[in-house]
Amino acid sequence: MKKVLFASTILASLGSVAHAESGVTIDGYGRFGVVYSEGRDASGLYQLSPAAIAAGATIPNANGNTEAYYSQNQSTFTTRLRINLNAKVETDAGVTFGGLLRLQYDDGTSGNLDIQTAASSDNNVTGQISPALLYGEYMGFRVEVGNVNTALDSAPLFYDSELGLLDSSFGDSRSSFFAFSSGPYNIGRNGLSAFYSVGGFSGGVSYVDPNQIYTFDGKAEEYSIFAAYNAGGFTVSGAATMNGAGIKENDIYFIGAAYAINDVANVGLNYIDEGVDGIGGDSLGQTIVLYGNYTVDAMTFKGYLSNNSADSNDNDMAGGIGMDYDLGGAVLKTGIQYGYDENVYFDAGVKFNF
Repeated sequence: MKKVLFASTILASLGSVAHAESGVTIDGYGRFGVVYSEGRDASGLYQLSPAAIAAGATIPNANGNTEAYYSQNQSTFTTRLRINLNAKVETDAGVTFGGLLRLQYDDGTSGNLDIQTAASSDNNVTGQISPALLYGEYMGFRVEVGNVNTALDSAPLFYDSELGLLDSSFGDSRSSFFAFSSGPYNIGRNGLSAFYSVGGFSGGVSYVDPNQIYTFDGKAEEYSIFAAYNAGGFTVSGAATMNGAGIKENDIYFIGAAYAINDVANVGLNYIDEGVDGIGGDSLGQTIVLYGNYTVDAMTFKGYLSNNSADSNDNDMAGGIGMDYDLGGAVLKTGIQYGYDENVYFDAGVKFNF
């Protein structure tokens, strides 16, 4: 992590903030490698309706034609560079105030650092500057406003079955829910969250309003809560979200437990009562995942086996194995997974933190 301090004191006229330390911390990570997706071989035809043509619409490549063939490659290179800018100041009373912005580029995006300036769809867009997160911290208590971390997304153990270069797992939740966004979103969205930790306990609540400025039909306010406790090698965690991602009645429930057998091995079990999809309101089922990690010298072996009960699956079982190799300052990561769609997914590459 690099720290660039721009000032160590501020004007005495700011009262209790006088002589407080301030600065900007820069951190993040980069990753690059290859990805193979057996199911990513779809091809088809973009075709516009006569009404769309009459209105002057064009296909996605905007070449003036009314149709075009497309295909997707199964094997691709993958790259990501993430830079977090965390500006903060600590008052004489010990309260820290700060703000966070994220700059992120993913392969396949334009790389333009644009800031959202008008209402649009609520889809997250990468390769751009994130909306700001503002926060205050004091004695284990943290409050966030804006592009907040949400309670479900922050729950311990929630993502612990992930593996490979892309840190992915079919044991992850299939539901939609709000989280800190690396790219711009609907300008009307705003959130408030609070987190507290003491000893082995941690907990949090969050609220996200997607309609704070503009009212979008069908959008609802999301509420989320989590609580977790660690005692020795045993950790338990639970969370719940109402109206995930602003989708009415998209309610999600999570409970997980993990045990560190020793310094080099751990196992865990997660259960997620998934919500509904945002199209037809169909249930996404229940997900159960058993996972474990084992470290030998510089190598950490990972594996999981998951089950999901959604009717849309080709197969209810999925699983994966992977390995991380510590290069000293960077990690070589690889993983192979078999999905609910009965396709094989593989990724491999290098990830480094700074």
